Parts: sequence; C-alpha cells; structure tokens
Amino acid sequence: MHAWSGEDGDVMGPTVTRAGSAKPNTPPLKNGNDLRESGYLIAVGSRTSRFRRKYRKRMPVIVIIVIFILILIAFIVISILYALAVHRKPVKLCESTECLRSAVNLALSMDTSADPCQDFYQYACGNWASDHPRPDAYQSYDWFQDKQIKVYFLVRDFLNRNTSHQPKAVQQAKDMYNGCMDTETLDERGLKPVIAILETLGLPPYPTYINATDDVDYSAYTFDWLDTVIKVKTEIGMDVLIGFDIFTDLKNSTVFKLMMGSPEATNPFPSTYRERKRHGRRTLKDLINFIEKPSTRDLIHKIERRSDKSEDLDEKIAQIHKLFYAELMKLFVVEGGGTKNSKLTEVELDENIIEAANVYFETYSDIYELESSNSTEMDDDDDLNIPEYTVDEIQAHTDAVVENNNGTATPIWKKYLEGIFNVSNTVLDFEKDKILVSDEDLKYMSLMAAYVARTPPVVLELYIWIKVVEVMSVHTTTELRTLFQRAYDQTHGHKSVTPRSVQCANAVNDMLGMAVSYGIADPHFFNVTKPKIITMIDELKDSLAHLVGQARWMDDNTKIATYQKIIEMKSLVGFPDWLLEEGRLEEYYEGIDIDAEKHLENIININQVKTRKVLNMFREPNNITWATDPTEVNAYHTFRENTITVPMVMLQHPFFDLGLDSLNYGSLGTVLGHEITHGFDSVGRHFDKNGNMLPWWSNSTIDSFVNMTRCFIDQYSEYYLPELDKHVDGKNTLAENIADNGGLREALAALKHHLRKRGPEPKLPGFERMTPEQLFFLSYGNLWCGVSTKDALKSDLEDAHTPHLFRAQGVLQNNEEFARAFHCRPGSKMNPGKRCIIF
Repeated sequence: MHAWSGEDGDVMGPTVTRAGSAKPNTPPLKNGNDLRESGYLIAVGSRTSRFRRKYRKRMPVIVIIVIFILILIAFIVISILYALAVHRKPVKLCESTECLRSAVNLALSMDTSADPCQDFYQYACGNWASDHPRPDAYQSYDWFQDKQIKVYFLVRDFLNRNTSHQPKAVQQAKDMYNGCMDTETLDERGLKPVIAILETLGLPPYPTYINATDDVDYSAYTFDWLDTVIKVKTEIGMDVLIGFDIFTDLKNSTVFKLMMGSPEATNPFPSTYRERKRHGRRTLKDLINFIEKPSTRDLIHKIERRSDKSEDLDEKIAQIHKLFYAELMKLFVVEGGGTKNSKLTEVELDENIIEAANVYFETYSDIYELESSNSTEMDDDDDLNIPEYTVDEIQAHTDAVVENNNGTATPIWKKYLEGIFNVSNTVLDFEKDKILVSDEDLKYMSLMAAYVARTPPVVLELYIWIKVVEVMSVHTTTELRTLFQRAYDQTHGHKSVTPRSVQCANAVNDMLGMAVSYGIADPHFFNVTKPKIITMIDELKDSLAHLVGQARWMDDNTKIATYQKIIEMKSLVGFPDWLLEEGRLEEYYEGIDIDAEKHLENIININQVKTRKVLNMFREPNNITWATDPTEVNAYHTFRENTITVPMVMLQHPFFDLGLDSLNYGSLGTVLGHEITHGFDSVGRHFDKNGNMLPWWSNSTIDSFVNMTRCFIDQYSEYYLPELDKHVDGKNTLAENIADNGGLREALAALKHHLRKRGPEPKLPGFERMTPEQLFFLSYGNLWCGVSTKDALKSDLEDAHTPHLFRAQGVLQNNEEFARAFHCRPGSKMNPGKRCIIF
C-alpha cells in the first residue's frame, strides 16, 4: 500500500506491509530525486494526487463525524452499564444455618494454597486434620467416625434420661445401660458369673492343662470338644473351630440354606474397642511398666526370659498376647481355688500357666494357618456358586482326609447340626436339607477334623476356654477390664481412653439397636426428610439408567435386564416403618430378659434369643430386613435382596442437610450412588433383580465388562504410599472403586437434572465465585477428609476400600467434568490423558 503524504512531501504515517506490520518511514533517495520518483509515492501532478488534496479538504468533516459517533457510542454504553448497575439483582446468598455451617466446614478443611488440578485432596482436605484432631482411641479418624462418636453421645444422653410411656424394650435398654455402668456391682460379683457360664458350656473354672504334674497323664483325659463347641454356639452365639450360619439360597433368595465352614470372626459380644483390626506396636518393656502386682510381675519376667529377648516386633506383639493370657488364667486360678487345692507349688503353678499361654498361642497359630491357607483370591470372572452337600457327603470327605493323616475319624457334622437345632423348633431332614460349603471351607473342615483328631483333648479345652473367656473379660470386673485394656493399648500402639458411659452406650446400641433407635428417632422424619431422600435415590437410579443406555459395551438385552434391576431395587431409609408403631418393639425383642444387676448375663440372654430366632426362621420365607441398625453411620447394599439401606444417622452434616443441593449431592448423593452401583459392580453383576445368583448378563457383555475392569485395576494399583513403601491393591479394591466412580457420575447427573427442574441455587457465603459443579466436587472431596496413623494405613491397604486420599483422587481423575469445572489443563495430574469409565 502507499502512504499518504503532505504537500511538502513528508511522509505522514507508517507503511503497512501485507503481513499487517508497520514499516518505518522511508527517507528520500540519495540521487537527488524526490520521493515522487520513488516507488513509494505517486507523482504530485497526477490525478491521484489531486484527489488526495481534495480529500484532505473533506477530512475535518469526517473526523468530526467519527468523533461524534464515538461519543454517541460511549454515551450509549455508559447508559446501558448504568442501567444494568441500577437494576441488577444482587447476588443471592444462602444465609441459612445449614449453609453457614457448610461454608465454615469447607473453608476450615481446605488448603487454598494447593492447586486443585495437581492435588485436589490437599486442596479440599489439607487443613482438616488440624481442625479435627484424632482422638487417642482411634488410629484413623474421618467424618464417619466423627459422626459415630456423636451418635454414641446422643445414645448415652437418651439412656440417661427418664421418660414416661416408653415401650418395654426401651426400658430394657436403659436397664442394660445401668447394669453396665454399675461397676461396683460388677466388682462385687467378681468372676463368679463367668465361671457359672463356663460350667454351662462344659468348661472348668480354669484350664485343666494348668494342673499338669509329672505323675498326671493327660493323654487319657476325656473332653467332649464337639459338645462344648455346640453349646458355645447356642448359648453365647459364638463360632469356635466350626463356622455355621443360616444363609439365603443363592439361586432362590426367598428361602434359606444351611451354611458351614471356617469360624465367623465376628465377636457376638459388644465391643468397647472400635478398632480391633488395627495393629500398633510397642516394646515388651512398655507393657511390663504397667504391671504392679508382684505375682503378675513374676509371671511376666518368666515369660520375658523365654522370649529370648527377640527384637522382632511381631514377636513382641506375640509376647504381649501371651502375657495377657497368662494373667487372665492366673486370675481364674485364684478365683477357682486352684492355688489352694493344687498339689503344685506356686512356682510350679506359675510355670504351668506360662506353658499354657504358650501352648494356646501355638494352637491359635495352627488353627489360624488352617483358615488362612485355604482362602483364595477371587477374580471378577470366577464362578461364585457354592456347592451343596448332604451331611453324609461332608462326613465322608473329611473322614478320608483324617485317615490319610493317620488319624481316627469320628462323626462330627451330623452331631453338630443336631445339637445346634436342638434349641430351636426346627427339625432337620438330612436327606433333603443340603448344606452350602465352598471348596475352601470344605478343605478347612477336613484339615480341622484331622487337626482335632491328633490334638490332645486337654489342649482343645485350653483353646476353647481362652477363646470364650477373652470375649467376656471386658464385661466383668475392673481388674479384668484393666488387664484387657493394657494389652489392647500395647498391641495397638496407643492408650485409648473412652469414658465408661460411652462404652456402655455403645454396648447397648450393639445389642439393642432398634430399641435405642426408637429413643432418638425423629417422628417428623417420614414427612420431612424421607421424601427428600427417596427423591434423591430415584434421581440417582434414573441417572444410572441413562448411563447404562449410553454404555456401548452392553448389548440391548443386557441393558433391558439392567433397567429392570434398577427399577426393582428397593430402599430402606432412616429407620423401619414399624419402629414407632405401638407393640412392635416388644414383638421384635420377644423373649429377652434384662436384669440391671447382671450385665454379663444380659448379653448372654440377648445372644441366646438372637441365635434361636435365626434357627427358627430356617423354614420361613425370607423377608427384606434391615442390614444394620439405624444408629450406624454408614450405608449398605444387600446383594441377595437388591436393596440399599440408609440409616437415619447418615442424614446429618456433613453428609446431608448441607443447605445447597450441590453440596448434598456431592456428599450423600455420591454415597447413595455408590451403593446403587454396587448392584452392578464386579460382585453385584452376578445377582439378578431378585437377588438370585443366575446368569442375566450375556457372555459378550461380561467379557467386555471384565476387560474394562482391568483399567481400574491398573489405575489404582499405581497409587503408592511412601510411608509404607507399598501400592494399593487395585484387584482387591475393584468392586469398591467401580462403585465410587459410578456413584459420583450418577450423583452429578442427578444434580444437573435436579437444578434444571428447580432453577439456580443461591451462592454459598465465601464461595460466591464457585459454580454448582465446583461445589459438588468440593463436597465430594470433603467427604473423604481424614487422618490415619501409619499402622492404620497398613490395615487400610488390606481393606476392600481404597485409602481415602486415593478414593477421592482416583474418582476425580476419571471424571472429565471435574477437569472442565476447575479448568485443569490436559496432562495435569487431575486431568490425565487416560480415564477409566464403566458407568
């Protein structure tokens, strides 16, 4: 282009190149020719030059017009902005108590210096631990435990409160609480209640093994271990050596089946210690420093000498257990008159007690090996069907193993079942009533039969005696509780101090949970809260159905079957509908007797009634029941009933009632979505809409599903805990990870649908710049805030759930909408190139 020039030939502006850049003004040529001769300007005498002169005369008018137009535009813009400012609606804030509480909670938990696209868990939870210090009684602490403690205090306050016109079962719960709190009566009664119970079980006041002398031959000692094992099951509800249960038929969920195998690890007695699985580590010397009794100290020194002063920490834990068992037996020897009637000297008696503790520990280790050696890790595509056998078929199989191990086979299984059902109204037909026994359990039962065949009866008595007394010990005297507490603290690496009132409230809640729930249930729940939860669940189910419709890996027939299962899925919300109906609690707890002066017997009586109730329902049709008490801070999915259970105590801050739906759906919504998705994860996919383990997915869909799960296995197996130098087991946590990922996607879709119907939400104070999607994800991250010790993390790695840190990170890394909401650039930690998605 040409530059415009003035009459004197000066250049009046920069020359613009084709690329759009400004070219510097060009000077006159050195040969004396003026610019008219150059290639930059047209000659002055040309027609174009005359046109320019004419145009210059018009230029002031054009400039004036342009300026006027610009001023007019500016005036219009300013007028519009002023009008908008005057008429703009101010940002609507949610100023309810719930919103303010949520805002404070989120703000105190967050570390805003962290980059949410690099470490969202740190961003959401970086300051949670400082605002929620971990109680000494807990090695891991999170929102679920925080709220469970609140429930315990709520239960305690109710049990302490005098009320009139309450159901009999509620008064029984209060009587049981008072009996637990009456430590003076517990101490006065001493160990006599335990010894009386032992007698009914066919066990002596203290193990016969302790009386062994050089002139006593215990090889001929007779002890009917099977009869005692039967009584332990029927009288106190505990499995020892043999596991037994009434189980829903896998192929027909409306009827029950007998099931046998290895012992159930669940303690039928209420636990006052919430983290038994956690393993802390302290030195043997630390435990010794707690002990003050001279006689007990002597025992400990003798055992310590036998430990060879091993520096191995696991061995020291074993020694702590042995010390506990030795002290336990010594107390019963004294109470049972062993020190007076024995032919042994006190030194010999102590030596025998020490030996008995070692023998018990060896026996326990042997039986534990029998159980653990037969456990196998199941793959997603493994057949979950459990074989059925007649009792004679089981006996024949175990007899063969016993005889192959040079033992003498004896009838076990028919006698066991007859003894169990002898306390019920049910008569078994051993030809028709087949028993579910997995391949692993059948192997255990065979090896266990061979083990007891070669083990001296006096040793079997010792083993059963300690197993039974150990679970009863914390419900007796102050001395026994202290003994147990010391050992517990040492093996768990910390001193746990829980008020007696909370321990007793927890015990009553464990044993009479529905009666306690009656006392703290809100009568307005059915009209106010429950409809909201049902609506949320329906929206979540609709979201899952939509995701299923988009799943290319599912064929049409499988999609139809999946839709049907979603539709048929049932919800138990809050507490049972019958709970507040007059007379229903008495019916539920029929047969239970409570004496405020007999705490241990109260527990025994409740277990007896529960055991007989289970046995009597064997011939009855299976009805949908609650998977837990309404006072449990958690949610559940029951495969065999295609049901999710949402206890009433889950419907509190920070899970629900958070002020904004974006927060509610990010927290409780993802939890409920998790439970719904369980029906279609690597385990739930085996069960149809009626809870029956029948083929209902096509083989091609199953193959595609299994292939897709490998992405999750690989992803979560990459997560690394430097504190332990270990990775997460993506295979072990597969089902939970599928449920986590699907649950969040369903909840987000449900939230969007919900907001489309109801319109935009007000803003959360202090978070005005956040979108509903950002608040949703922040609420989800906050859900998994927590703190754990190193030992707690070790247990977490063995759990079916991924540790909280990766539970939050993994799900969000797989969610493209999270990356979009927080503007995470591709390739950042929270916006990886590869994502794992099934639903």
